[in-house]
Amino acid sequence: MPSQRESNINDFAFDFLRSHYSARFGAKHILVDIDEQTRQGHTVQGLFSLQKEDKSLFLASLHTHNSPQIARILTRYKKNGLSMLRYASSVFVLLLVTLAGWRLGFLVAGLAVAVALAAGIFLLHSIAENKLHARQLRHLLDELKKTPADEQWLGLSISSLTFRNNYLARQLLLACERRGIGIITVGQRAKVVLMKEPRQATCRRGDFLSHYQSDARIRQALLGDTVLRVA
Repeated sequence: MPSQRESNINDFAFDFLRSHYSARFGAKHILVDIDEQTRQGHTVQGLFSLQKEDKSLFLASLHTHNSPQIARILTRYKKNGLSMLRYASSVFVLLLVTLAGWRLGFLVAGLAVAVALAAGIFLLHSIAENKLHARQLRHLLDELKKTPADEQWLGLSISSLTFRNNYLARQLLLACERRGIGIITVGQRAKVVLMKEPRQATCRRGDFLSHYQSDARIRQALLGDTVLRVA
């Protein structure tokens, strides 16, 4: 019997976010665009734009490009934890120091020192490896800075259960919290789970739509010809 595979977030996220913003703003007209580019050439997988009741424009972005990499890191950590190399390095130090103590005639003292050093190596290796994985996740999240929006979403093709008792998943949630990024996931049961709500950003000049190449087309579709383009 073939094993179940995670559903693809791209098959579910667009309908989910359209419904999410329709319910939130009561908007009947939400424009959804796929693979839109900023004026600097950076691509966002989904762009959701609408006009709010106060006539201002609202823009939300969906990012799924790095979903496979992030999901792979989190799933591997959930299943296997850290690498076996930390055990190998600790055992090597233990044997080396013990042997040195035995040759010098201080077997008991050498063994005690060896155990302490091996434990220290194991701990430091574990901390360093955790920090490395967390830095990899933060680097992947930094890609979202290149495609600004009122709200940003990270879509992951991964079961929400992967986030339970998972150190790296907690680090991802914390990093998204600091950056104001929302997270949605979809797993084997093809059910979208809202893991974290995004925090709305403030555009210092004009609106976020002006950062995109399709600014004029989207603005006209939402506001019509009578509204001047925001600089």
